[in-house]
Formats: sequence, C-alpha cells, structure tokens
Amino acid sequence: MRLLRRVLPSWLLLGTLMAGFYLTATPVDGQTEQCSTSLGQVVTSNGEELSGALEILSWNIQKAGNVGWADDLASFSTDIDLAFIQEASVQAHIPQAIRENMYQAFAEGYTTASQQTGVMTVSSSSPSMHCNLTSWEPWLGTPKATSITEYPLRGREERLLTINLHAVNFTLGLVNFQAQFQALEDVLSKHQGPVILAGDLNTWSDTRQALVDNFMREHGLGPVTFEPDLRTTTFGHALDHIYVRGMRAESARVVQVSSSDHNALRVRLAFL
Repeated sequence: MRLLRRVLPSWLLLGTLMAGFYLTATPVDGQTEQCSTSLGQVVTSNGEELSGALEILSWNIQKAGNVGWADDLASFSTDIDLAFIQEASVQAHIPQAIRENMYQAFAEGYTTASQQTGVMTVSSSSPSMHCNLTSWEPWLGTPKATSITEYPLRGREERLLTINLHAVNFTLGLVNFQAQFQALEDVLSKHQGPVILAGDLNTWSDTRQALVDNFMREHGLGPVTFEPDLRTTTFGHALDHIYVRGMRAESARVVQVSSSDHNALRVRLAFL
C-alpha cells in the first residue's frame, strides 16, 4: 500500500481504489492438486533430514536492491535452517549470502528483463517436494507467488510442510486475497504433520487480519508472537507473520534493518 502511494498520483490512486470494489477474483494458477498428491511420496536418504529445533528467518528483502542487504542477511542468518524470503531476486544469489551449500526453492513472481523476483525458501537440507502457486494483483496485473516445500525429519515418519507466501496487496475487497489462501486448503488438510507458514501477508486492515487468523485457526495453525513487536506496519497493522502447527516458538525476535522496507523475523521452533 505504501508502494502504491509512491508510484500513483492521488487522483489515480482514488480511481484505482474505487475500481477495486467492482473487481472479481482472479484464478490462482499453479500445481495445487500435484502438491497435495505428492505429499510424503518421495523416498529420501539418511542425512537429508532436518532435525532438532529449527532456526527460522522470514524477511521481505525488497528485491535485494538496497545497500547493506547482504551484510544484514549474513549477520542474522549464520545458523539458519530455513529462510523464507519474499521479493527475492535470483540475480542477487541470496543462498550464498547466507552460507555455502544451502538449497533453494524459488517461485517466480514479478519479473523484468533484467531481474527475476519472487519468493525463495532457502534450507540447510534438500526439500523432498516443491511446488508453486501464482496469484495476481487485480489492479496491476502482476504475479504474487507462493512456494510450498516439504522436508523429511530425522527420527520421525511425519514431514515438515512449509509455505512461503507473499500476499495480494493492492485491492480493498477480500475476494482475491481470500482466494490466495483458499488455494492452500487441500494441501493443509491432507498434510499430516508440522507446518510453517511464513511471509509478507499484507495484513494492513482489520478485515484482512481477521481473514488470515480465521483461516489459520481452521487448519490448526497458531501465530508466533513477538515482544517487543517491532514488525513493519501499515495503518497500524503488522504485515509479516509466522504461523505454525505441531511446533512451538522457543524464542522470537524482530531484527530492525535499514536495508529493506520490512524488518526481519527470527524464530527458533521446536517440534511438539
């Protein structure tokens, strides 16, 4: 929303907002059925599992376009197991900025002739399944990506399901926003095991936050809370979230940065 104000003059912004009341849902493209049917199907080898409590990062990195992003990322992700990056740039080589031998699962979002951006899940072990979903900003016609990955867990038959989501932003109505979350219902219902859903959810209103909270509650996910809560806000509402199922937060903090317009979230999660 802050971006929309920067790029549109006030008269055009007003017209665009009014037009939002008449827009209908755009479809969510992707591999929803393939995601749900592929859960737990790939045979994995010993040594390819995540284990113990997990160190988690979630950060909208603003296309890695600001000075100091790589130094910031390296400073608060040296021991990371999973990083959920929104507005990730492929050209920025983000996994290498964390450390060597990290795995990358990328879902393409907004792309130009010189830069490919989207959401990127970086992990210390290889995912056993990866699929992408794409939603569309109804006013701008630009894609918003969701990356779904699954990881085997050492000593457990269950696997960890992770969802990295950058939510639809530029619409006042909830139809498109809701459709992006509804596309996850099948995979969340069929997955039997722990879940992490993290990202820039663009919850800049009471109604958007209530929709997300209700959706998460229906699928058994609860929010990670932060104290002090220094998450980036718009209209007084936090935009970035981590929700979990079958896990609990042992620690949670917000890392304030100047290298992005979003602060970063660092959480240590233990399995129940």
